[in-house]
Amino acid sequence: MLWYDLRAYLNRLDESGELQTVLGCDWREEIGGITELVTEERGAALLFDEIRDYPKGYRVAANLFNTPRRTATALGIALEPSIDGVAERFARKLKDFRPVAPEEVSDGPVLENVLTGAEVDLYKFPTPKWHENDGGRYIGTGVCVIQKDPDTPFVNSGAYRVAVHDKSTCTIFIEHGKHGDVIRRKYWERGEKCPVLVSVGQEPVLTALGSSSIYRTPQGVSEFEVAGHLHGSPYPVIRGGVTGLPMPATAEIVIEGFIPSPDGDGLLPEGPFGEWTGYYAHGRRPETRIEVQAVYHRNDPIIFGASPTRPVGCDYFASFGGDSLEAGQRLEKAGIPGIGRIVALARPHLYAVAVEQMYRDHVSDVIKVLVPGGDRYNGHQTWIIVDDDIDVADPREVLWAVASRCRPESGVQVIPGTAVWQLDPRIPPEERSNPDAAHGRASYTAHNLVIDACRPYDWIDTFPPVCVNGPDLRRKIRAKWGHLLSR
Repeated sequence: MLWYDLRAYLNRLDESGELQTVLGCDWREEIGGITELVTEERGAALLFDEIRDYPKGYRVAANLFNTPRRTATALGIALEPSIDGVAERFARKLKDFRPVAPEEVSDGPVLENVLTGAEVDLYKFPTPKWHENDGGRYIGTGVCVIQKDPDTPFVNSGAYRVAVHDKSTCTIFIEHGKHGDVIRRKYWERGEKCPVLVSVGQEPVLTALGSSSIYRTPQGVSEFEVAGHLHGSPYPVIRGGVTGLPMPATAEIVIEGFIPSPDGDGLLPEGPFGEWTGYYAHGRRPETRIEVQAVYHRNDPIIFGASPTRPVGCDYFASFGGDSLEAGQRLEKAGIPGIGRIVALARPHLYAVAVEQMYRDHVSDVIKVLVPGGDRYNGHQTWIIVDDDIDVADPREVLWAVASRCRPESGVQVIPGTAVWQLDPRIPPEERSNPDAAHGRASYTAHNLVIDACRPYDWIDTFPPVCVNGPDLRRKIRAKWGHLLSR
């Protein structure tokens, strides 16, 4: 395996000078406040210890994947010859993907402490209050929520937010249509509670796969199987004593229990929580709960926190981009040629696509594939299509293309659609909805914006040339005068 556990990755960061240990913080606001500021400055990864009210060794790790370099290291992607190419190298690594089934083992570090019955106490761990205005303490920000489809062998591992409600109860927020939501509603339709595990602090590959930000796992394929492919070996798992679900054998903390139906008393107040969009979009509303039956944890456990901050000055997994990778796959499947890099420029859902124009309606064909309209999971997306001479990873170049190549009368489209995603801050209050056992959440109006910032194909050869020195001269200048340059 690339990483035996989270601790091996933290050791690597420490050896490379990228990990800062912080002692004596208060879990109430200091851990979250420090994490926010360091993230915005693209600072070091953080490991908090000697946390107020908790014994030494009960730790919180944060800011672990918030630069392209750390994310590449976590996923085993070579940093050479250039950090700029890690997204492409990651895509190549997944191009020949073959599922590798996990391996069940009888023992592992996660079983060093097993709490059941009256021993269960979620307040045993130094769960931070990540943001000043959060509605509680969120132990689940970088978790893997593990569930099994009752009709198939499929096991899902998804990243959904989980709050500590009391000693033996959590609340869990899962968007409509996510695998975790589909699975739980199958159990509810049978009149059953949904078995669930919440893994808090697992090695970084499975952590990354829990979010669609980096890779959209194919339908019916488990994140454990993708992790096995990336590791080059089967993923070691242990069966939970209550649910029989597979948990990472080297996880730091695992919470085991059941999600009852939202009918009756199945809902509890949840939120607000400062999400990755940079907003408290969903407020405090009824959400489903987890009845905790058992807790497993290592000695000196580590909570991994992927606390969302304003998406300003931080990369998360955007430099890799699960949405970007999936968009590229759709264009390739549709046979659209000339597609360059696709980058998520800002959250939520602002993308730039580079196209080498080859025929008159080339850009229109790209738009039809990327933005079909209609019923989509998340709406209010913005797509900017640019020529392939534009570096789509540089917002300044993309904005320059919009300012100098987009013809407003023909280059801007609003494509109607609907969606169910609840964290968009632009949803009117009356259109938000609560989870429903039978149907999930209600759809709302969610249009998409497309900006064609490409040179007109009909006169592309006579479009005014860009005034820029050639690459050879630029390299010579940089080699001789690099100390004067910022990059």
